[in-house]
Amino acid sequence: MVRPLRKRTGAGTLYVRRAAVETEITELEQLGPDELVARCRLWPKSAIGFVSPEALLYFVRTVDTATQHHESLLSILIGRATRLLPKPDCLDGSAVDIDRLAIRDRVMDAFVDLLLADQIQYEERLDYFEINFNGAMAKDRLDASRQVWTEANRLEALENEDEEITSEVENAIEHYNPYDPDELDKKDYRQLLDGAIDALPPLQSQIVEMLRQEIPITSGDPDTPTISKILGKAEKTIRNQRDRAFATLRRRLERKEGLK
Repeated sequence: MVRPLRKRTGAGTLYVRRAAVETEITELEQLGPDELVARCRLWPKSAIGFVSPEALLYFVRTVDTATQHHESLLSILIGRATRLLPKPDCLDGSAVDIDRLAIRDRVMDAFVDLLLADQIQYEERLDYFEINFNGAMAKDRLDASRQVWTEANRLEALENEDEEITSEVENAIEHYNPYDPDELDKKDYRQLLDGAIDALPPLQSQIVEMLRQEIPITSGDPDTPTISKILGKAEKTIRNQRDRAFATLRRRLERKEGLK
């Protein structure tokens, strides 16, 4: 009999696997250990007999941890999880992308910690992975991305806000507009943009949000609200921080698109 999940929803009902996964697990339980491992090794997912990650996780959680079969299943599962994460190399393959590597490491470290904890005592946080493995990994990846970007931006925020921008920043923002109407029509882009703005240093985030509301940086009309007046910053400071923010947004959004 398939072991039921234990985690409950906010309404108090138990988590339940998809019917197809329950059926798949029931069928796989009829196999011998060697045959089960062989089935779980099948790749890609279009292969006949492919085992879903939800079912694979079920057996990682229920097979005797002292056996070689458990070690094999665990190795296969970690390999599956790794496939869902960004590769650590830059898009052009020239070098390792530190942010991607950090995101990858954080997600995998947290996942492995859950697996190890589950071997000692039932870990309810793994139950959602048995319902929607890819979705759970995607959520963890997004959370890790936000953490990494926030930490990176804290370092960026330590720079002198009035310091002249570099030629690299100037090149990055040339002709760049994060509020391009054609891009804003795309739901995915709007969601990515909002997340990237939230991860900016506070001053830059405020400036970008005000620009979104079409508040001018300065104005010849003393009665017109401006970003400079509202934030109490010099025009040069506002423009420098806007340019840095735009450069970061362009880099982050292009990278995020590459991770999809």
